[in-house]
Amino acid sequence: MTVSKGYLFVDGEYLPPPYEIRATENNLTINGRELTCQPPSRGFFGRGFGGGPGRDRPWLFALSEIYNQLYNDCIVMSFAKQPYVGLDASTAYELLKSMATQSGREVRQTLVVDRLPAEFDKEVWYQWIDNFDPPDVLRQRAAVMVNNFEQTQRQAEAQIQARRWMEQLSYPLSVGGMVLCVLSIGHLLGGRPHAGQPTRGRDESPAMIQTLNWSLLLAVAFSFFDLAWTIVAANADQMVELNPIGKQWIHDPRHLAGFKIAVTFAAIALLWLLRKHKRAQIAAWWICLILTLVTVRWLTVNSLFTAA
Repeated sequence: MTVSKGYLFVDGEYLPPPYEIRATENNLTINGRELTCQPPSRGFFGRGFGGGPGRDRPWLFALSEIYNQLYNDCIVMSFAKQPYVGLDASTAYELLKSMATQSGREVRQTLVVDRLPAEFDKEVWYQWIDNFDPPDVLRQRAAVMVNNFEQTQRQAEAQIQARRWMEQLSYPLSVGGMVLCVLSIGHLLGGRPHAGQPTRGRDESPAMIQTLNWSLLLAVAFSFFDLAWTIVAANADQMVELNPIGKQWIHDPRHLAGFKIAVTFAAIALLWLLRKHKRAQIAAWWICLILTLVTVRWLTVNSLFTAA
């Protein structure tokens, strides 16, 4: 088997990838270097463990397990006549992080010693730590691995925090959305301005101006509601933004909010400047209706997630 990931130490020496693993009944070599440690004996030989053919051919049956450990960016260590050592990704991160710095030797001495096999001679470990000087290629790989690991960890922590925010804000946003919908429906039930009448010209009556003002006020409230819920849901990975413009800024709340506010207030300002025109009054009513339906959709989606 061949693998280009993971970290291999043979007799205290670091070997860079790729790794070509060859196994026979009696030994196992990686890149031509024979592992001089004791064969793995921690129960991953299937039926062969504890008896049968696996006990007589341990390296042959351990081939796939060693390959999987290297493929998953784990650490494989072989010290002469010592138990085989395979460190998981979390332990590998801690050990490699100490190797990426010049002052990590003291940390390495006690970092992994408790996770070594019980039969492992601790003096061999301490002697190796005292004398091992990580080569530059290992330091570089360790720095990249540590950076990727910590970046993934930060993203996971941010997502957890976003989910907590969503849980805390879900109820007040739902109540606020329902209140807005009730107010908007009451406003919309008054009828579309100039329904069945000519839509050209002007209408400067106070009633029509007041209707337009209410439509624009509700549109602003709905827009802020949509912005808040979009940011919370997107950061919690509860939605996928289909708007190609909004999709570019969905994970940057400041840019998304700036874009949303600029577009909303530009449209609202234009309609208000044209408030005495019949078509502006009709457009404001339709905008209010559309945003009401969008909010109803948000409430429905939130109810489904809450029920799940």
